[in-house]
Amino acid sequence: MVESKTFTVEYELGGVVFYQQVLAKDIEEAKIRVRQLQSTANIRAVTLINDEDIV
Repeated sequence: MVESKTFTVEYELGGVVFYQQVLAKDIEEAKIRVRQLQSTANIRAVTLINDEDIV
């Protein structure tokens, strides 16, 4: 089972930069999740927030 990780997606929409945290299994899925909500957004960066295993 692939566990979700927290990513921050930086995107531009109408000349304004937004940041959104999403749960996804990888960078591509994080981009897809943002594009589902903001289809015309220009994704500028995707950052993995926490990749540590929690015991």
